[in-house]
Amino acid sequence: MYRRRVQRIGKSTYIVSLPNSWAREIGLEPKMSVVMEVLPDLSLRIYVPSKQSKSSIVEHFVSIDSSLSEEDIVREIIGGYVAGASTVKIVYKGVKREVVERAVNTAKEKLMGLEVIDEDTSSIVLQVVVDPNLSSLNGVMKRMIRLSVSMHEDIISYIMGSTDKAILEAVIARDNLVDKLYLLALRQLITILRDPYEMGKRGLRYYDAIYMTMFLKSVERVGDHGVNISNSLLLLDTPPTFIVDLYRGAIDAFRNVCESFILVDKDMAAEAVKNVDKLRSVEEDIRRRYREELASKTAMTRILDAISRIVARSVDIAEEVIDIYALKKMDKLKLAESGEEEAEQAKQL
Repeated sequence: MYRRRVQRIGKSTYIVSLPNSWAREIGLEPKMSVVMEVLPDLSLRIYVPSKQSKSSIVEHFVSIDSSLSEEDIVREIIGGYVAGASTVKIVYKGVKREVVERAVNTAKEKLMGLEVIDEDTSSIVLQVVVDPNLSSLNGVMKRMIRLSVSMHEDIISYIMGSTDKAILEAVIARDNLVDKLYLLALRQLITILRDPYEMGKRGLRYYDAIYMTMFLKSVERVGDHGVNISNSLLLLDTPPTFIVDLYRGAIDAFRNVCESFILVDKDMAAEAVKNVDKLRSVEEDIRRRYREELASKTAMTRILDAISRIVARSVDIAEEVIDIYALKKMDKLKLAESGEEEAEQAKQL
């Protein structure tokens, strides 16, 4: 921590000297440009864009002993992946090789682009090699949305008799890809947040990251609900066609609020919430009219509950869009006020 006295030059220019040790450490030189970023707490972050690490290899080291289970090893690998590590090195002692190999294979099934690049009798090195087509955070989010929606559209096709039960197994398997994309998106988001230059280049604010994290979790959970509904339908001899209109409405609402989130369209989000109110009335009517059938077949109740949770997630996303819109509007107002103040200061000079 450094303390400096603020000096004033002229009528409107304030100067604070930079610590010499910091300047040497980052290689700061006279006439070099620096970036000053105003953080949400009104503090300043100062950095040199050219000094930001863009391709540095970060290694996550995992030491394994007999106290860790196979599941613990998987969590350690996932932790390093989400944190943005380029490589994960696992060193083990007193643990059977097959236990570590099973954990590595499980992690590879759960994570996008994770491959073994080196190994010996006491260590395994994994590297993250992600498809360049998945380098865009927005692109990953859109793909997650498409996959989650397609899972439910295929389930509706089965309920309407257009396909056989094999599609339900395919839907359950597809959720694994949604989960992979979810963890990849978290990894990308954390990597961006660790680099202020990259944040500025993408126009990403810290509050954006908070809402993105909540949004990603909602999309991932809607995929999980597709698995729950598929498993419940596999237990029924006849699919409940009386839920189709409600189910379609729920997925349409989810698709629309997801689009409103990507576009930060407050009006679209508000319209989706209005439609959700109608869906809740439809759900109440179904629960009342088919009370006996729902009570005798718990699988049907689970399906209806899952659809209800999809509707609830859609409302959550719509509220997030309205919050982000309000924050961005305030940011624009602050920027305008700041511009007017600078113009006034320039006149005085």
